[in-house]
Amino acid sequence: MDPFLFLFTIASLMMLYFGADFLISGALSTAARLKISEMVVSITLIAWATSVPELFVLSKAISIPNGSTIAYGTIIGSNFANLCLVLGLSIFIKFKLKFSFNFFAFKNFIPISIFSTLIFCLYGLNHFNDLVIKKLLSVLMIVAIILYVLRSNKETNNYLEQERKVFSKKRATIYVFIGVCLLYAGSEFLVMVGKELQNLGFAPSIIGSIYFALASSSPEIFTSLLAIFKYKKHDVVIGNVLGSNLANICIFGIVALIFGTESINLESKALYLLASAEIAIFGIFIIYYLKSNKEKIIHVHSIVGFLLFSVYYLFYKFL
Repeated sequence: MDPFLFLFTIASLMMLYFGADFLISGALSTAARLKISEMVVSITLIAWATSVPELFVLSKAISIPNGSTIAYGTIIGSNFANLCLVLGLSIFIKFKLKFSFNFFAFKNFIPISIFSTLIFCLYGLNHFNDLVIKKLLSVLMIVAIILYVLRSNKETNNYLEQERKVFSKKRATIYVFIGVCLLYAGSEFLVMVGKELQNLGFAPSIIGSIYFALASSSPEIFTSLLAIFKYKKHDVVIGNVLGSNLANICIFGIVALIFGTESINLESKALYLLASAEIAIFGIFIIYYLKSNKEKIIHVHSIVGFLLFSVYYLFYKFL
């Protein structure tokens, strides 16, 4: 790789990292001040904050040659990275302590998550080339996040504890603004590097599914590690992963609805694996829930995290 492309890549990752840091700090401070519930914080504010890179990347990538495939591949790769890399890492690093979270608080969101993922995968199979049907699928992706937010608003308990310094409204706003600016600049760098890689002969599916997706998933990784080691909030990790995946799908639905898309040139095996992985993860959590006699808190073994890493490796073997 050209050394300048490597430097631009490092610069973009740093912008995404520190941008997410500022944005999440401002969001958490605002949430603590308003006493927003922990679930609402994780699946709305934090999830959307960490999905901002995908929004910028998609809005820019959609207009370049093969942009539809790059945009779609970015969401596939990012969502799969959230499920298997971010969640897998979070579960694995707990080792003998086990990864514990309130499954009861999230179980009602499972149908919405699976529905949105299936609609998203159906879009990429190119079975429906009619413009009206494609627009309808885009609308359904957007509807899924609306249902998700409406459901989250019903959760009013389990408030976020005052474990951190709460910024003033002005400072929190400045943090959010700086974070958004850095995320925007980082996404601009990523798109520029992506264009150059495409000119060098890299496949659009590889650029979107690996390069953009892994880079834009850094905020989710950072947020999860911060939630585990600093705040001791495993629920935030689960909410961030679920919320970010839904936000990503919603973002693609909005972009596809506004700009329209060409045919998606991706292997269908990647789509089947994404849907299967999400269903399998929820299935594993349900088994833990039933084995614990339907206790609210379930304790997931580290082996589950290792298995998710393995699936993540297999995902890219199928590309």
